[in-house]
Amino acid sequence: MSFQSSDKLLWLCLGVSIFFAVRGIATDLRRVRDLTEIKHVEKEDKMISEGTEDVLKLDTLLKLSESTSYDLRAAALRIISERATKGQTRDLLLDDLASEDHKRRSKALNAMWFLVSNRALSRTSVCVRLKDLPTYTAIVDCLCNFLEEHTEETCTTVSPILPKTRPLGEKKALGILNAILQEDIPAALEAGVLSRWLTKYPFPCALAEPSRRQDVVILMKSWWTDDPVMSSIFGTLSSHPDGTKQLRKHGLMGSMMEENDDDDVDSDVWMIDGEDTAGSSRYSGRRVREGTAEEQAVRRRRREAMVLSDGGHPLGNEDIIQHPLQSS
Repeated sequence: MSFQSSDKLLWLCLGVSIFFAVRGIATDLRRVRDLTEIKHVEKEDKMISEGTEDVLKLDTLLKLSESTSYDLRAAALRIISERATKGQTRDLLLDDLASEDHKRRSKALNAMWFLVSNRALSRTSVCVRLKDLPTYTAIVDCLCNFLEEHTEETCTTVSPILPKTRPLGEKKALGILNAILQEDIPAALEAGVLSRWLTKYPFPCALAEPSRRQDVVILMKSWWTDDPVMSSIFGTLSSHPDGTKQLRKHGLMGSMMEENDDDDVDSDVWMIDGEDTAGSSRYSGRRVREGTAEEQAVRRRRREAMVLSDGGHPLGNEDIIQHPLQSS
């Protein structure tokens, strides 16, 4: 009996020891896990809370915008931008943008360019407030005011799409329009981007003799490197059905038949200083249709011919397949 009692006591002590050993090991492992865990401590107190944004004065925000802290600068600029696109402040900004006063317009252009081009503001409600009809109307008014300033040469580039008399401030206005145009093309068309502005724009190809006004869209694609921003604006307008209709309506884009008729139009040819070889006109006009109807049919038949060859011998007349010439 004493032997059995000692065995039970031994097993009891062994079980208790194992229990406490397991508890101790588990506690140590949890402690190691807690010590090695990387914690992301969230700041409970914001530097500029939403409750204090509305009471901050502009002078204070200007000082914060010059802070060495990136977060403070970003927060201050965001608050200033949101205030500039709300209520009466926004109306004053658009009025200055459409103003004929050069100083007011210049300041408004700088402000608008900052608001539409700053990536930090793209995630806020600032950009949304600048994509409506009043904004497009103010921008078109601004661009129309620049039309009267095309008087002195500001560049020497010889191009069918870039006027030499473009005012210095017009490029920034074009950039603003290009940045927001694709957001609401119908609103921009309603504001008169085509009917009030582009129809009166002094494109060199439209002012030349003979005029190539209806080839403006085609020339924008061929000569886009001369004026990338204006070419982008035309590309956006021509990609929208309503934009295409108005481009054709106002004579800045030819009909589909004319665009596809390569036999009649040399849209990608523009002579520069070629009076000695190409006549007095600096712009290549449309090809003159020569020959009788039968000769034109022969030329069209040759364009539609197919050449089939396995490459084992030089090409000959037997490899050319043409539609039969129909006699009238």
